[in-house]
Amino acid sequence: MVKMTLNNFKIRTKLLLIYFFCVLMPLIFTDGIILYSIQRNARQDQLTALKDAMKRLEYNLDEIVNGSILFTHNLYTDQLLNDFLNHQYSSSLDYYYNYTMMQRNNSLSYNYNYGILTKIEIFADNDTLLSGGKISSLNKVKNSQWYQSFMKSGEDVFLYTYYDEMKKKIPGSGSSRTISIIRKLDHFGYNGIEKILKIDIDYNVMLQDVLNEKIDGQIYVRNKDYILFSNLPKDNSVKEYMSARVLDEVKPTISRTFQIGRQDWEIVIVTKEKPFWSIIFENKEVIILILLNIALPTLLIYLVGKSISKRLSMVAAYIGKVEQEQFEVISCQEGDDEIGKLIRNYNMMVLRIKDLIEVVFKGNAEKQALELSKKQAELKAIQSQVNPHFLYNTLETIRMRSLIKNEDETADIIGELAVLFRKSMNWGSDFVTLNEEMSFIEKYIKIQKYRFGDKIKYYHYVMEECKNYYIPKLSIATFVENACIHGIEAMSTEGVISITITQNSEFLNIEISDNGKGFEDQELEQLRWSFEHADNKLLNESKSTGMLNAFLRLKMFCEGKLSFEVDSSIDNGTDITIQLPLQYVITNMDQKDGKEDITND
Repeated sequence: MVKMTLNNFKIRTKLLLIYFFCVLMPLIFTDGIILYSIQRNARQDQLTALKDAMKRLEYNLDEIVNGSILFTHNLYTDQLLNDFLNHQYSSSLDYYYNYTMMQRNNSLSYNYNYGILTKIEIFADNDTLLSGGKISSLNKVKNSQWYQSFMKSGEDVFLYTYYDEMKKKIPGSGSSRTISIIRKLDHFGYNGIEKILKIDIDYNVMLQDVLNEKIDGQIYVRNKDYILFSNLPKDNSVKEYMSARVLDEVKPTISRTFQIGRQDWEIVIVTKEKPFWSIIFENKEVIILILLNIALPTLLIYLVGKSISKRLSMVAAYIGKVEQEQFEVISCQEGDDEIGKLIRNYNMMVLRIKDLIEVVFKGNAEKQALELSKKQAELKAIQSQVNPHFLYNTLETIRMRSLIKNEDETADIIGELAVLFRKSMNWGSDFVTLNEEMSFIEKYIKIQKYRFGDKIKYYHYVMEECKNYYIPKLSIATFVENACIHGIEAMSTEGVISITITQNSEFLNIEISDNGKGFEDQELEQLRWSFEHADNKLLNESKSTGMLNAFLRLKMFCEGKLSFEVDSSIDNGTDITIQLPLQYVITNMDQKDGKEDITND
């Protein structure tokens, strides 16, 4: 079953099936796997890069915060600083003297230039301390937000983030976003004096670590309350912190929670997924390879298919010409494959057929010549037995006797009949002018009117320019005769025959119409088929040869270039339209004779 189905496909279709299922589909499948692997690896590489960026950022932020905590530890364990804060000063001069000595002998000033810290403040519950520089009275800040938050936390070391409105009002005071480390200085005991250390980390230093991560996406660092840092262009250190809940509606590409200063911070990275084609176009070598994988087999299949289908189509076309009896040799580059061998064998067959046709045609021509000679001899024998002059003389005698008896109408009709008989028997020339043809038809109609009386009405119109055109003899009269005998004779009502002859720039137009009984559909189709396939063989086999004979003579006259249409229906008559090219309708005797010779040949 499959084999029979494949045998019904054209070669071109089979090649396309081979290309589609054996070349294109496997290529699409394998290339699809390659492209999927590239996309997967690209996404994996992107994820790895994001993880590395996240680890670097976590490390840098942790280094800053832990380094700052380590700095507070140095002050936390500084004996000289502790003694200075616990001492009760008798006067301002006493305070400034001890303050100067303390600064010379500890690392407070050095550590202030650490580069990461923007501010160091020490607060003590000692009323003899003078507020100024880095040391102030604790009473000044007990109502501040950061102090209250520190006390509520209960932690010794507290990492606190807040937005300082005062910095926004004081130019040059740094970022309003503040990250502070707050701790108690109670390493050497309480001694009745509460001591607090507060340092502010440079927000912009930590922000710069975030901005230094050049990734194609958004980076957020948040704690439980705020988004502390981001690489968004519109996010800066002057604005207030955004709420951390904003990120709850965002689907992160990757996130990581880590501890810093005893708090949980989270790094969230959000990236847009790269379009598939964007990833593919980054691998131009793969694109070129895929295109070559598709283009080369496609080109090869196309060239092979063209080589096969073009020559096979040519062979099929020439074989089709053989059906029309056109035996032509195929002229092309055959090639050395099986199709080339087929073309050479076809050419050899055509040449042999041509030779056989010439032999058979010559034999048939000789045979037909013999048969024609035989028929001509038989015809002459008949003509010798029945002399046409005898018939003419007899008709003339009858006409004269009718005149003597005053039967003028009968004499007139017999005279017309004699003329018709003489013209129909005289075939010295196969061509007559339209004027002569119409005269013959009028005489014929006159005789028919004698038979049927006023039952027949005849109308005709011939353009003056057309009257001297030559056409085959009796070619119109034959159709008129058919209209009388087969169309009107069987009618009980009045019959009408009309002939219209006109011309345009290209054609002589002849229209013959009657209102006779017409043809049935089957008869009309048979008649049209006969005209379409008319030849001498069909003429010899046909029982009714009148119209077919006239059509063949007109066809030979115009070398097959005439237009012939028949329209008819029952009880509605018949219309015949003939168009003859003007180049074949000759207007002088010399041209007529030449045309006659060609036609007779």
